[in-house]
Amino acid sequence: MTFATTRMQIGLSAEPDRVFNALTDSDAVCAWFSEHAEIDLAAKQYDFWGKYTPTVPDRSSGSHPIVACVPSEVVAYRWRVGDHETTVTFRLHPHAQGTLLTLRHAADNEGNSPQGVAEDFWFLSLENLRRYLDGKPSDARVDFSAPMRGPIQHETEIEAPPERVWDVLTNPDELNRWIATQANIQLEKDGVYGLGWTQGDTDYGASKILDVVPEQKLALEIPPYPGQSPTMVTWEMKENNGKTWLTFTHSGFEADQDVSDLHSGWRNFVNWVRSVSEYGAAWYPPVSVLSEGAIGYPATIVSAQNQLAPELREKA
Repeated sequence: MTFATTRMQIGLSAEPDRVFNALTDSDAVCAWFSEHAEIDLAAKQYDFWGKYTPTVPDRSSGSHPIVACVPSEVVAYRWRVGDHETTVTFRLHPHAQGTLLTLRHAADNEGNSPQGVAEDFWFLSLENLRRYLDGKPSDARVDFSAPMRGPIQHETEIEAPPERVWDVLTNPDELNRWIATQANIQLEKDGVYGLGWTQGDTDYGASKILDVVPEQKLALEIPPYPGQSPTMVTWEMKENNGKTWLTFTHSGFEADQDVSDLHSGWRNFVNWVRSVSEYGAAWYPPVSVLSEGAIGYPATIVSAQNQLAPELREKA
C-alpha cells in the first residue's frame, strides 16, 4: 500500500487567530473534524480518535505529537495512518477576505498512488471547518466504523428551497463549480448528463438520465466498469418550510460489495451541493493540487491551479 501526499488550500472568512482557535480547541475540533479530541498545545499533543477518523483509532492510538506550532501561523502534528507515518501541516495566511489556510498531509516515505479517500477526507473536513467558522451546520462526516458495503445513501438538510438545489444539480454553470469539469446536460429522459471528465475521447463522468421530476427527483444510470453491471444514482428533494431535505442514493451494487472507494467521495459531493446552494456565488471548493492529466475535478479546482500558495507548489 502506498500513500499520496494531499496538498490543499481554502479561503476562509475568519481572521487567522479565530481559524487557529478552531484548529486547536478540542471542542471546536470535535464540532467539525473528529468524534473525540484532546488538544494541549503546552504539552505538544494534538490527539483525536473515534469513528470519524480513518482506521477508527482508539484513545491510545489517537495520540499525535505536535512538531510545530506558532499561534495564528502554523500547527503541525504527526499522525500514523495505517502503516504510514505521516505529518499534517496547517499554515495560515492573512488575506483581504480573512484567512488562506493551506494543508499538507505527507508520509515519510511517499508512494505514487493516485489521490482518493484521503483527499476526499480532507475536502470534507475543510468544508466542515469553513461552515463551522461561518456558524453553519458542520456535521457532514464519514463513519469509518461502518461496513461501507452495498448501496450508498447520504442525506442532508439544506438552507435553500428545492428550486435552488435543483439548479445546482442540473445547471451546467453550477455543476462546473462543484463536480463537473465541463458539464454537458440534456435534461430529459434518456438525455446525457455529462461531467466532462474526459480522457482521450471518453467522458468518464457521462451518465444517462433515467428520470426527471423538476425540483423533486433526478435519476441517472452510471456506466459500468468492465465486467460489472450499470449502477444508478438518485437525487431526491423534499421541501420543508423553505428548506430542502436532500437524499442521495447510489444503488445497483451487490449487498456485500465494497464501496469504500466511492462512499467518502459521494459524502463530500453531497456536502458541496449543500454549500453551493446556501452560499451562492460566493462559494468555491477547497483547491487540491492536481497531478498532470488528472480528471474527475470541478472546473473551479482546475482553473485555480495557478493560484496556489507557494508552499503547496513544492512537492517536498
